[in-house]
Amino acid sequence: MKKILIVLTLLFMASCAKEEFATRKNSNSFGTDPTQTVNSEMCSKFTYIRPPVDLLFVWDNSTSTGFISNQTKTALNNVVNNIADRFDYQVLMAPLIGSGNSGTYFFSRAGINPSGVTTISRYAASSVISNFSPASGTREGGLSRINELVKLNQLNGALRKNAHTIIVIMSNEDDNSWNTTGSNLSNNHALAVKYRKAMAHDLLCMRGNYNGALYSQSLYSSFDKQVLGTTKNTAATFNSTCSNVGNYELNSSMLRLISLAPSVDPESYSCPQITKGEKNFNYHGASDLVYNQPYENLSGSNPYPFPRSNNSYNGFGHNDNVNVCTQSNFNSIFDHVYNSIEDAILNHKYNYWKVAEPGARIDTNSLIITKYVRGSSQPGTPILESMSNGYSYIGERGNFATRYSPSVGEEHSGHFIRLNGNAIVEYPECLVVSYQTPQNFYGYVKLNSKPVESSITLKINGQTINKSSTNGWQLMKSGSSPAYYSNFNIKVTSPTDDTPATPVMNETGYFLKLFGNAVYSDGANVEVNFYPTGN
Repeated sequence: MKKILIVLTLLFMASCAKEEFATRKNSNSFGTDPTQTVNSEMCSKFTYIRPPVDLLFVWDNSTSTGFISNQTKTALNNVVNNIADRFDYQVLMAPLIGSGNSGTYFFSRAGINPSGVTTISRYAASSVISNFSPASGTREGGLSRINELVKLNQLNGALRKNAHTIIVIMSNEDDNSWNTTGSNLSNNHALAVKYRKAMAHDLLCMRGNYNGALYSQSLYSSFDKQVLGTTKNTAATFNSTCSNVGNYELNSSMLRLISLAPSVDPESYSCPQITKGEKNFNYHGASDLVYNQPYENLSGSNPYPFPRSNNSYNGFGHNDNVNVCTQSNFNSIFDHVYNSIEDAILNHKYNYWKVAEPGARIDTNSLIITKYVRGSSQPGTPILESMSNGYSYIGERGNFATRYSPSVGEEHSGHFIRLNGNAIVEYPECLVVSYQTPQNFYGYVKLNSKPVESSITLKINGQTINKSSTNGWQLMKSGSSPAYYSNFNIKVTSPTDDTPATPVMNETGYFLKLFGNAVYSDGANVEVNFYPTGN
């Protein structure tokens, strides 16, 4: 009976399919990460500085004026608050009809106390203008008054050299001091024109960077001298080249003469803002002369340190005057003062640029650098690798200064390029940086169990790789048996250099070593199949 059972068992086993007892093949499939592309964009910076701005307000204090009112006080407060926020300001307020610094008030951001003037808080500015002593009379010499104040207040520091100098004159009359004839002559008389050119010439000599062009136009003829009863050749103080200006030269970054006066006759024309006065020629004309004289230290198509405009007022074509007869609200009468000053910034300049973070892996041959101007619609300009007008990679640095102007600074840590020649970056320019991480090469394929060597099949990117020590694979062995390795780096330097590469990629198991073009890289798909030995 026992023999019968053994025979039946053998017959049953023979009837089973062979696959039910055969060892299954191991199938390992994996992929490597693709090479990464890293993009970054960074823009240059600037330093906002409070530009030095000196304002001289020459305020009409005649008994006929309508300028000192609640509206103009509010307007003055507005402009003072605006300049206080933006500028390193010094403000001098003086009566139009007066002598020297008598009755003159001053305040500044720095809180200095110039001699000869009354220092006040800026918050008291609108109230003290009511303290100007009212003056009466038929003669008004606002242009010579301005030049007197500019001379006096350079010596005491109320008006600074190399500042933006803004002079504002407010009057409901016109400068008639040129007329010494005793006759009633129009302020648009030829002699008045020569006078205002002489006054503008003196002011421009004190401005600086002026070529003296108005001097010859201010000269009196013999007949003019006879009419005026003078022996002087001109009303100007300084000579044709301004060589006798001496210490009175301000060398202003910008000087403007802004006149707030009527451009129509208030009594004969609709000018409800000022009930009494006269049509203005000299103040407006002097404003125009100062506005249009180029700066000799500037070149190019616009030799002026401010944006030019073609504004006109009542056909005069003047750009730095306000016709008060067209002002519906005096609260904005000083806007022209505020808007005439541009914000000052210091452009930062860079000869080094950070292109990658510390520790980043970067293929320097893949760097793409593009420069563009922030806010511009123009396409960017490629910056090529060049020691003359391009970039050069200098490696990884820590706490490295990238800016060289206006001072050395803006330290960063990471990978840097040096910018050479016209590749240097200056505000408002930006750089777009693109690079790829270095390509990794893999010289080994891990097997997760001990293989039967003859059963191994390998495919990389769908292509069968045969066993070969030239362009194929070899099983790594210890003696005649597959070798087991713990924490084995599968990365190599290149397909022709099997030196272990960093950063390491360690694996544990059994390994196929690859040769030649069988070595794979980033973005590869690997498939390996084999029968395990079972031990």
